[in-house]
Formats: sequence, C-alpha cells, structure tokens
Amino acid sequence: MCNSYTRSLLLAFALIAASCGDPEENLFGFNTTGVEFVFYKDTEGIFPSPVTLSNPANPFREYSIGSATKFALLTDGGNAGGFYAWATVLAREPTGENQYYTAVKLRDLYEANEVAADDIDTVRQMAIDGFQIVLDCFPESVSYDTTGTFYFKLATLAFEEIIGLQGVPQGDWALVLDAEGIPTAVQSSQYDAQAREVRCY
Repeated sequence: MCNSYTRSLLLAFALIAASCGDPEENLFGFNTTGVEFVFYKDTEGIFPSPVTLSNPANPFREYSIGSATKFALLTDGGNAGGFYAWATVLAREPTGENQYYTAVKLRDLYEANEVAADDIDTVRQMAIDGFQIVLDCFPESVSYDTTGTFYFKLATLAFEEIIGLQGVPQGDWALVLDAEGIPTAVQSSQYDAQAREVRCY
C-alpha cells in the first residue's frame, strides 16, 4: 500500500479538487455513485486500450469530461463511476495523470470488493497493470494541486501502489531515499529504452 503520507497527500488534493465541482448527479443527469462495475475486458482503463469507449456499461463514453469534473468524480463519483469517467478521459487523452487515477479507481474497486467474485483477481491485476503503465510509458509524469503550482511525481506513487497490491514493479525500478530522505522511485540507467518504445508507442 502507499505509505500514510502519500495517501494523505493524494486525499487532500482530491478533496480540494472535488470541492470545486458541481454535485456529480447534476453533471450528467444521473447519480454516478449508483453506477456499477461490469467486467468487460482486462485491458479496460489501461493505455493504450480504448475499449472503454465501446463498453455499454460505461455511462460516460458519450460525454465530454473536463478537468474539474474528473477530479470531482475521483472522490464523489463512486468507485465504478470514477473508474469509468477516468478510463474515458484516458482513452481520449493518454497522460500519466489520467492513467494513474484510472488505476487508483481500479484499486478502489478491488479493495472495496465492488466487483463480482470471479473478477476480483483480474481487477487487482488490472490495477497493477495500470500503475505499471505509469512507470513504463509515463515515467516523468506529474500531477498538480488545484492551484497548479505544487506538483508531485507519479512514478513513486505508482511503484508503491504496485507493492501495496502485492505486485512486483517491472523495468528495473527501485525505491531509494532522495537527498531529503524521502522514498523516491528511480529507474536503472541500464534499462533498455527500446522496451518502453515497443510497449508504449
């Protein structure tokens, strides 16, 4: 799992962002907290797969979702609603931030046991795969607070999430202490960059 500092930091940013949005049920004409997760494909919500846009269970596939709205749905949209919203944004705009928070909602679905029993292990692996894609394809990606002035790198968070889900980070990543004694994910300089290009581009 993420350490308590990391989780607290993310929760604080998400709550601030959510407070800037409208109530979720007023944004789309339905209450997003009532959306249920239905397993479709094990690549849903994992770059570069666009399958969420063809999933009939995804109520957001025909909606435009703005930046403030996606963060409001992160905390107030329910786990399934948040997942489908972020997966939709990711399919249309592949960024490390969009991949990271899509994987967060997969993790939340798994941890809350909000998936069918037959799919629980698959959803855990989907979350791991989503966090791994942050490391593989978006290793320098960051996310910002609502002021747009404070940012944090997502590679370390993704690394910790994989460990928390009992996975093993791939691609010669390791967690080391930076100059200030803060755990930071770094990748070996010997890592073959061609492996990233094959998977991500």
